[in-house]
Amino acid sequence: MPKKVWKLYSKIIFLFFALFYTFNVANCELTPVDAARNAKEHNNQGVIFMREGDYLAAIKEFKIAIGINPNVQSTSVYYNNLGQAYMKIYEINKNRLLPMWAQNCFEHALLGDCLNLTYYKNLVNAYEARGNLNSRISYHISKKSENPYSAIIIGLIYLKQNKIGAAVTVLDDFCSQNPDLVITSDIKRLLLNYEFI
Repeated sequence: MPKKVWKLYSKIIFLFFALFYTFNVANCELTPVDAARNAKEHNNQGVIFMREGDYLAAIKEFKIAIGINPNVQSTSVYYNNLGQAYMKIYEINKNRLLPMWAQNCFEHALLGDCLNLTYYKNLVNAYEARGNLNSRISYHISKKSENPYSAIIIGLIYLKQNKIGAAVTVLDDFCSQNPDLVITSDIKRLLLNYEFI
């Protein structure tokens, strides 16, 4: 069969199955779309592309996942994954826009889920890639009274700057003030690596 005929035949079959799947043939009603499931599937496909090193395809999938289901807690995962894809590309070609886009993604991830230490670490890595650790530490110190989670970012920046004593003090103080938060146990595990240096 010629290649053009095969492509046309494939498209017709795909269209038939797409229509069959979308419509309930018995009474021609639309089947409801499960946004959460579709978003998760796109995110999972993006993760597969990330593992394969196809970061542009991963970015597309993560953006689709965010677009399908933008205002739920699971969207934080999608934003974090999108930011990581930008950072992976940055490691390859050092385009200065990529860490800025990644930073924006990690900040969105934290808006939806502020109890995941990985998101804070990724945000601080984006700050470092942008070369603005000092300005960001000043910003978060000024915001600490409004947002107690700024202490986590401050502590992680201090760790990046190898200011271990200051980092331990800030993070230990956060743990003391917030003993019942899920993230507190993650921070305590992190502190175990630095407390006795």
